[in-house]
Amino acid sequence: MSESIGIGLLVGMTVVVTAVVGLNVLVVSDDSGSGVPQANFTYDYSEENGLLLVTHSRGDAIQAGRLEFEGPRGEAKANWSQLAGRNRTEMVEQGDIAQLGEGNAYGRRVGSRDTVTVYYNESGNRTELDRWQGA
Repeated sequence: MSESIGIGLLVGMTVVVTAVVGLNVLVVSDDSGSGVPQANFTYDYSEENGLLLVTHSRGDAIQAGRLEFEGPRGEAKANWSQLAGRNRTEMVEQGDIAQLGEGNAYGRRVGSRDTVTVYYNESGNRTELDRWQGA
């Protein structure tokens, strides 16, 4: 009799543990859509014109208004939508290009020794995605 009760308790505990683990995998760890997007950028610099072309080379699509550029010492700031003349909610995808320079929202020439940082900004929380360290 006690053996039957012991086996019943073990089987019952196994079922409960399996159910808890299954729910945890299906419900709790489903965090698709949250977190910081991943993206890589390539840079083409023209010293003669003081321009930097930034190309989204691979990774997640990101809203143009959330991709920000910051120049050396935080002096120059602009987002992708301002630089590329796009709506803030349009998605920046692989192959899209933004130009940083004096004649647009960036507001200054890009020097060969400048550092330009690319940030993802979601509700004021900025995360660095990439950095150009000069030519």
